Parts: sequence; structure tokens; C-alpha cells
Amino acid sequence: MTPQSRPSTPQRPAIVGHRGASVHAPENTLAAFRRAIEDGAQLLECDVHLSADGHVVVMHDRTIDRTAAADSPLRSGAIGELTRAELDRVLLGEGERVPSLEELLAMTTVPLFIEVKVATAAAAVAEHLQALPAGSPAAASTVISFHEEALAEVRRRTDTPVSYLVEQVDERVLETARELGAAALGPSIAGLCLRAAAAVHEAGLALNPWTINRPEQLEIALACEADSVTTDDPAWAQRELDVRLG
Repeated sequence: MTPQSRPSTPQRPAIVGHRGASVHAPENTLAAFRRAIEDGAQLLECDVHLSADGHVVVMHDRTIDRTAAADSPLRSGAIGELTRAELDRVLLGEGERVPSLEELLAMTTVPLFIEVKVATAAAAVAEHLQALPAGSPAAASTVISFHEEALAEVRRRTDTPVSYLVEQVDERVLETARELGAAALGPSIAGLCLRAAAAVHEAGLALNPWTINRPEQLEIALACEADSVTTDDPAWAQRELDVRLG
């Protein structure tokens, strides 16, 4: 859709719960994802790594160190060097544990934005997506990543749409997105401007900026006609959009 054909009144963007409702519950936990859905998120964003024994693990960092609770039996270590059994010993905040992607795919009632944090996890993520029943909410998910090779691997193995994560939009980024067959671009809200947004839409790509937690950031996203807003607080975004768009 070209800028000339896009509606003059901003469309209401979909709300994406960033690591769930991570303002209200420990990030990337089932509790955070449930809270995000309760608070009106139409999609959930999660981060995934691969454990030492090949399980897809939902966590943002490469290590458990930052998010492990003070009373966790295991408080330090790289996810790629820990087995799933070892990760099961990790306690996060509020008694939550480290979810697997399989658990999240089974519990969600909305599609996911699955961020592949390490390219080696892409094939396993693709396998999980291929195994989903066609009518399940998770079957409409999108794989997102800063790693071009991860997105290329998912595209080779599945029909799942992919979105290329970037800090800001330029011609090289747009060309890479075209080469990947991406459906969307996900720039940082800090690197987004009207000209960049217009280029994304002119390329036929959806615009999914991250991470939007303040009114001025939401104003930029709306001015740029973003297709989604990724936020740590879906309830806040819902209220703000109600005020601005009704």
C-alpha cells in the first residue's frame, strides 16, 4: 500500500505484549504472557534460545544470570550450555519458571512474534511451527530476528511470515528484507521517522516498531501509521489508543 492510498485517519495498530506484560509480571514467563492477553494484547512477543540439548527456551538474555531469582537453586550459566533439566531448576520472579516455546505455543490464545536470538535456534523453531494444528492461534505467528540467516532458515523450512528487526531503516535494510521475502520490518522506535515509515510501506512491508512505553513514542508510531506497537504494558497502550483513536 502506498502512502497515497493509506487512510488519512491513523489505523488502530495491534498491541504486542513485549516479553508479555513485562511491567506487571516477570518477563518472558507464562504469567507475563497470560497477563498481556488479559490486558488486551493481540499478539505476544517472546525471545528464544536453544538449550545444550536442543530445546527451544523462552528467555531474552544468553544467560540466566539477570532474571534468576535470588532464591533460585541455579542462578548463573549460559542457556546454550545448560540442559532443559538444568533450566527446570531455575526460579524466576514470583515463583515462575523458564518456559519452553512448546509450552507457550500450547497456552497462547493469540499469535506470537517469536524473536530468534541465536541463529542456531531457527531450525528448531521452524519444526515447532510446522507441527502446529492449522487452526491454532499460534499457527498465525511471525518469526522475527536481527539475524538474517535465522529468518532465511525459517523461510526455507516453513510458510511462516518473517519480520526483519533493525535499529533503523535504510536502503540496505529494505533490500535485505526483499531478499528474505520478509512480510514486515521491525525498527527501533528511536530510529523511526516519517520518511522511513513511508519507505517501508512503499516496499509493501508491515511496520512493527519496538519498544513503545511512553506517550511520545506512541505518537511517533501513530504518525508513522505503524501496523503494531510492541510495549511492556499492553493495558497502558490500550488506554492510550482509546483516548487517541476511540
